Amino acid sequence: MIECTLREVEEYHKTLPGYTKKKKAGLYHGSEFHFKGFGVTKWVVGVYIDVDYELYLTEGEQIEEVVAGCIEYLNQPPPRKKYQKKKPQPPYGQIDKSPLQYWLGEDEKGKYIGALLITDQRKNKNFWGAGGIGRVKRKRGRPRKDEQ
Repeated sequence: MIECTLREVEEYHKTLPGYTKKKKAGLYHGSEFHFKGFGVTKWVVGVYIDVDYELYLTEGEQIEEVVAGCIEYLNQPPPRKKYQKKKPQPPYGQIDKSPLQYWLGEDEKGKYIGALLITDQRKNKNFWGAGGIGRVKRKRGRPRKDEQ
């Protein structure tokens, strides 16, 4: 498990109408993806993970192991508060262990890993937007009279 955080991003570019200074941890991706459960039970989120990945690469780990360790850390629910009845849930939903895609980057804020992650929550308050509804097969109920 590698300790890391999600970088806050703005919803729109500063020049676009509707710009607010609010920031959230990522945003739902609007593209169509082809994997089992997309748009029904799984949605794609674009995030930037703040982590000094070079520190872990020198220890002999591969970049895939660093990304998996960060995802494992993000899936941890917060500690239970005293007298809390409900079991705490992870703040970003349950994220799949392997990302769809990832890339390494560096800017004035430091090193980061950009990633497209798969989550099980269609709408999460920590991400901009909401996951789209995928193509669902039409339910076939009882056959009609004329079909019998």
